Amino acid sequence: MAKRKKWSAASKFEIALQMLKGEQTLNDICKRYEVAPTQVKAWKKQLVEQGTEIFSKAALKADTAKEAEHEQGKLYEKIGQLTMERDFLKKVLGKFHGDDDRS
Repeated sequence: MAKRKKWSAASKFEIALQMLKGEQTLNDICKRYEVAPTQVKAWKKQLVEQGTEIFSKAALKADTAKEAEHEQGKLYEKIGQLTMERDFLKKVLGKFHGDDDRS
């Protein structure tokens, strides 16, 4: 009994893409990679059917990244505001402590 070969996602994608391009015949691809024709057809079908998910995931990641950048900007603004308030309060508190020492 022949041992089954484990294919990486990158290998499956490459084989299915070559099948989609049509530059080589199914038999040539099968001989080159030592894979069954039914398997190549299945990978091609999977690529065609689920290919749109690649772009929808990329768009989702881009939107998430933009939201994260916006949120980070808001947080930096808040840090700046709080730092200014702290410095002001330190200055005011120092003046009050200075007045208490003179009396």
